Amino acid sequence: MRNAFKRSAQTKRSVLTILAALICLVYALQLKAEPLRSTSINWLQHATALEKQADWQGLLKLGQRWTHAEPANATAWFVMGRANTQLQRYAEAINAYQRNLQLAPADVDALNNLGNIHRTRKQYREAMTAYRDAVQIDPAYELAWHNLGLAFISLKGVPGVTQSLRDLSQTDPDLAEAWRVLAIEYTVSRDSRVANKAINVLRNLNAEQRRRMFERLFADVRG
Repeated sequence: MRNAFKRSAQTKRSVLTILAALICLVYALQLKAEPLRSTSINWLQHATALEKQADWQGLLKLGQRWTHAEPANATAWFVMGRANTQLQRYAEAINAYQRNLQLAPADVDALNNLGNIHRTRKQYREAMTAYRDAVQIDPAYELAWHNLGLAFISLKGVPGVTQSLRDLSQTDPDLAEAWRVLAIEYTVSRDSRVANKAINVLRNLNAEQRRRMFERLFADVRG
């Protein structure tokens, strides 16, 4: 922090000088307090500009300053996660997103990005957990559904997915078909249009239906 108002330890000052210094100090503090209302907006505007420029080192430096200035700001930690991910500093990115989620547990973008990092590192269980949490919070979050399907088949492979779907089809064949499309057909084509119908089925489930589905499909996933 800047020591803008630190004064030297002089022992001899006139009463007038001390009063003048106090008046200046109060006035300066009032001026300093006013911009704080828009500080977060200014940080975010700067971060957005750096991201558009793909200036990841610059974004990292800004994120470091922002998190130091506002450690309880979830968006500041999101920026740190984004910059570190682009610089392939994955451990630091994970830590940043975890701080983000401690402050804003319902941040589905942070959960999705966290899942992406784990998937890049072939940590498929952790990736699936993050994506699952995201769609539990926001069932309409299509990107997280897409990514969940990719992580699902990466973890279990075609034989494992086939067995999971066979088990699910005994109680709900429509859900099993939706997952077959999402986990297998979409993985092959990477065409989001292929997965849209399946996602429409999945996102219209109620919370209890999703819970039971995840319990059955991801029985070996912890987290």
